[in-house]
Amino acid sequence: MAKAHTHQDARVLLTTFSDTLASALHTKLKRLLGSKPRLAERVDVHSLNAIGLRPYKAHVGQTRIASREVIRELVQKAGSAVGGHKFSTHFLLSEWDQVVDAWQLASWEAYRDVVRLGRKTRLPEAQRTVLWSIFERVRSELNIRKLMTYAALFSALATAIVKINKVVYNFAVVDEAQDLSVAHLQFLAALGGGRPNALFFAGDLGQRIFQCAH
Repeated sequence: MAKAHTHQDARVLLTTFSDTLASALHTKLKRLLGSKPRLAERVDVHSLNAIGLRPYKAHVGQTRIASREVIRELVQKAGSAVGGHKFSTHFLLSEWDQVVDAWQLASWEAYRDVVRLGRKTRLPEAQRTVLWSIFERVRSELNIRKLMTYAALFSALATAIVKINKVVYNFAVVDEAQDLSVAHLQFLAALGGGRPNALFFAGDLGQRIFQCAH
């Protein structure tokens, strides 16, 4: 926590991608800063999803996050409703997670033109047309149920932070950064606000759990 030491009034965010890891980091930080309680008070330790919900509610509004089970249900339902294709539920879910939802694609044109980096299956325009008709149903159903995904939350939050132009954290330290999503990175970039050395990432691509179309 060198930044907290050298910047006496700075607020620091220590974050990672899961609640379990955030809890472990918090325990280790308490041991490390046991003799410096005032310093520890200026360091917040949370998972990214947890830290995203609070400022979203403060600056954007209340929201309900769609669970993984709900997303699967909607994707399966939309895939069956469209029919006439051979895409598996597994493929549809991964395409939703890693492309459509990750990049918050809101139109056919955006999906048609997106570069699907990291995706092994090539998709000609005819197949993308079918897929978009499926994902459009998923997006519509989420809106009807007034649900949003974490990717949508972080994307909206990034925009809100830029607009209010307020420093939420002076510095952010991100552990296990290899598992960050596109929306997480947008949010962290907004937190950093273009300030020099505002963000520090620690990770190992060899330990990546989630694949994302970066």
